[in-house]
Amino acid sequence: MELNRRQFCTALAGPVLAGQSPPPPLIDRGFARVSKLADGVYVTIADPSKGSQCLSNGGILVGRERTLLVEGHFQPAGAALEIEAAGMLSKAPILGAVNTHFHLDHTFGNQRYADRRIPIMAHQSAPALMKKQYGDLKGVDKAALMMPLRRKIAGTADALEKKRLESDLAADEWMYQAIDATTITYPTELLSADQLPKKIDLGGLTVVIESYLGHTPTDLMIRIPDRDVVFTGDLLFYRDYPVAIDADMRAWRKILDMFNGYGRKMRFVPGHGPVCGIEVVREQMDLMDDLQSQAENMKRAGVVLEEAKRRYTVPARFHGFDDFSWRMTIGAAIEGYYR
Repeated sequence: MELNRRQFCTALAGPVLAGQSPPPPLIDRGFARVSKLADGVYVTIADPSKGSQCLSNGGILVGRERTLLVEGHFQPAGAALEIEAAGMLSKAPILGAVNTHFHLDHTFGNQRYADRRIPIMAHQSAPALMKKQYGDLKGVDKAALMMPLRRKIAGTADALEKKRLESDLAADEWMYQAIDATTITYPTELLSADQLPKKIDLGGLTVVIESYLGHTPTDLMIRIPDRDVVFTGDLLFYRDYPVAIDADMRAWRKILDMFNGYGRKMRFVPGHGPVCGIEVVREQMDLMDDLQSQAENMKRAGVVLEEAKRRYTVPARFHGFDDFSWRMTIGAAIEGYYR
């Protein structure tokens, strides 16, 4: 998409007043759109239905002196989009790009940053977990890894259980294909606990990188206090059952309490889905409370873990929420509460 001067200036013009049409995005690639959210704050909202380059949301934070990028995305083309948008917005050098956590849909595009010698910032534990869960699987026989699950599917007569297992197999196949197709590029600027929170003055725009561990042991979020904006990574899911395979469920729930305390002015850029407000935070709180309540009731009743995973019932109000892979979302959450 090419913008003429009028369109470009309109895209930079700022928030829309009531009754006005929204400005066009700065860039629209189909698989993602870059738009202005506040002065110096631009969001990249992914549309996975149109391509997997940007499976996660991201952003460009622009000050007078420096620019900071958010997320590595799933493919180098996603990171390239952030770099392109930064160049359109400012001549200020790019300070770095932040990976909010180690999961592949937020880091597998890092190669493009490395090609441009842009520092990749992440939690200090991110490289080791990327290597363990992804790097060490390159070159490994994936058919052998998936065989136990295929056998389990073949031996399952229950239609609902088979459907859930098939969702798990599809998720594994997707992950293994991505691992073999990707040059895994590890973060280069690691942030330890004693460096966080990290306040960065970009020149007229102050951002704060904070670490609250819940979704994974590597979670970072980027808050812009003067703009009432926070990039949450996957600490906030937009109307989905959250991926909980690496989660500390109780710690995560406390983080949502903190988000709830930010108030109605705060705009949340979740890891996936549209920019949202406090209502979506409260929905996720209710969903996680339901998961915990059902898990605790089953454990008190003496239900064993594997049976508890099968017995979880999705409440009517959450029927429209995607669960991606039963094992990675609901199953992992129930297991976390049992622990």
